[in-house]
Amino acid sequence: MTPESYEDAVAGMLDLATTWDALAFRCGDATPKFSQCAVEAKALPTSIEVPVQLTRAIAGDAVSYVSAASQHLRALATLLGPEIVLTGWSVIRATAEYCGRVNWLLNPGATPTDRVARFYMERIVSIHMTRMATDKIGQKQASKQYKQKRQQVLNEARQVFRDITLFDNDGPNGWVVGDQPYASLSSAVNTFGKEQLNADGLYDMLSGFTHPSLIRLGAQTTTVRLEDRLHHAFVADPGVLRWQFALACACVYRAAHLVTSYLGMDATPLEEWADHHSALLSWSSHASNGT
Repeated sequence: MTPESYEDAVAGMLDLATTWDALAFRCGDATPKFSQCAVEAKALPTSIEVPVQLTRAIAGDAVSYVSAASQHLRALATLLGPEIVLTGWSVIRATAEYCGRVNWLLNPGATPTDRVARFYMERIVSIHMTRMATDKIGQKQASKQYKQKRQQVLNEARQVFRDITLFDNDGPNGWVVGDQPYASLSSAVNTFGKEQLNADGLYDMLSGFTHPSLIRLGAQTTTVRLEDRLHHAFVADPGVLRWQFALACACVYRAAHLVTSYLGMDATPLEEWADHHSALLSWSSHASNGT
């Protein structure tokens, strides 16, 4: 990767983040009647008092996740030296994890009721995991407050789903709301990769580079023999950098499209970004370098 192409890639990542910021602001506009968000609201059970508020809340959570993912693009763009070799993988994995949640919430294949079940599951698990963390570090008052908040959301969910199965095992991976089992981080990212990026095992690959692995470290270092020792240094392969940047952008781009599609928004800004930065959407051509 030449200095010029590197600078172009960094500029493209920042441009995508800025493009999303503008779209996220427009997500607060009134929901068009033809949008999937509005149409699904009319198909929800009558037990939901204001269904359009609920479908808007689902979209709002997805918007928050895409915004978090776009912030990771900005973080990736600041890694200019040897630190990108290892840290870049962690930033990209977090980006994919946020986008995986968006795909789980807004997946076009989900029914309106399925989507509501996933919405409640996502919120319940989020509160539950935060409550567990605060409890383990001794913040008992905060833990109690999160438990109360979790119960409040659970009560809301039971107005729609009577057969909720929670807290019967050690973790949320076996929990069910309606007939929707919780999608773990690995499951959601792998599904997102397969459905949106035509990539199998995305989480498994990223996990391999972000957990301690002598094999993965060895593949990202050079070794030089000195007089009395071996000197190891991290090295940034240009092909890997291209792949990392493109994958991160592809994740945000596809997740952003899920949001704009659900809300019936004009996605022209995303397409204009893609026209100007097509190299950042050809991540699959660099997959062999990345893996």
